[in-house]
Amino acid sequence: MYLKEDIDKLANTIIFLAERIEDLSKTKLLKILYILDEFSITETGIPFLNLKYEVWQYGPVAQDIFIDLSDEPAILKDYISLERHENKTYVKAKKDFCDDEFSSKEITFLEKITEAVKKHPAYVLVDFTHKKDSLWYNAALKNNLLDGFNSGFTNSSNIQLDFTELIKEDPIKLSKYLHHLNLESSLKQFKNQ
Repeated sequence: MYLKEDIDKLANTIIFLAERIEDLSKTKLLKILYILDEFSITETGIPFLNLKYEVWQYGPVAQDIFIDLSDEPAILKDYISLERHENKTYVKAKKDFCDDEFSSKEITFLEKITEAVKKHPAYVLVDFTHKKDSLWYNAALKNNLLDGFNSGFTNSSNIQLDFTELIKEDPIKLSKYLHHLNLESSLKQFKNQ
């Protein structure tokens, strides 16, 4: 379950990307969302979007977002539309970008990541997220998923990536990340009462 603020931030992140990346495919978008969270946690200890990513054959995937982008959007229906061409799904913005949910540092971070990835095809980003010793690779290896993925016998799992692995050697970032998770959990419980 997502809070309205979470959906607004996620949707406006996608709008930002769709406005700046020509032919933004579903696969490329899913990789960029992951990269935003990974790099943000690595740099600051705080996730950019705070999505939950599972270990799937073609990378770390936020399952709810994958599903929303696979048919007609439900979570993101007011913000984006999908266009299908030649077995590919492309994401288009329905609205203009709104920066209400972002700090100036987050906008700068989003601009830098967008600039770094926008010219790379989706398969390059898949390779990047799958490189040896990446969070995805280590989780797939630890959970005996690599052989199944490589042979095509398995294409997904419900194993969630543990971002603490990225920052376990940095006590300050780790503390920030754990504090953030606790705060998010408390806020969601409060709003559900």
